[in-house]
Amino acid sequence: MSGEDSDLIRRCLAGDQKACRDLVQRYQRPVFSVLMRVVRSAEDAEDLTQETFVRMFRALDRYDLERPFTAWLFTIATRIGIDHLRRRKVKTVSLSIAEPGSTEERTIDVVDPGLMPDEVTSHAEEEVRASDLINSLPEHYRIVVLLRHQQDLSYEEIAEALGVPLGTVKARIHRARALLKDRIEGQKS
Repeated sequence: MSGEDSDLIRRCLAGDQKACRDLVQRYQRPVFSVLMRVVRSAEDAEDLTQETFVRMFRALDRYDLERPFTAWLFTIATRIGIDHLRRRKVKTVSLSIAEPGSTEERTIDVVDPGLMPDEVTSHAEEEVRASDLINSLPEHYRIVVLLRHQQDLSYEEIAEALGVPLGTVKARIHRARALLKDRIEGQKS
């Protein structure tokens, strides 16, 4: 975990409200992005982002500072998103149509053409499995994968952010992908 994150967390635990606001501000967009991929609704993702931070602050005293904060926070967000999908009901629209040659109207229900809750939940569970696989990588590989694929940083931006040569970033991403491929194939066996 970055020293800045651990400092913010310690200050939050000590009751520093500015540190709490800074922590939310730092992670609000990434958490929203994760939730958008899970629930696919901006309105729901906004509500669930707020709920994620409420739960995070309630559990912050139990957070292990030795573990990656982003993985812990994204786990909370993903679980909240999955719970939301499980509670969501299938949306239908009632339509009234007249029977040919009759004055009676008949009501038909049309199912929402979007993904069914179980399909969305399945996608969310796949994301959780992918997240778990990424989290199992050694830290120097995990960081470059997260920066590249979750934060959409270029190789050059990652090299600059980490203070390492561009070739090191490319090599780490290549090795991380190879490790992930091996682990995925190992799960299928």
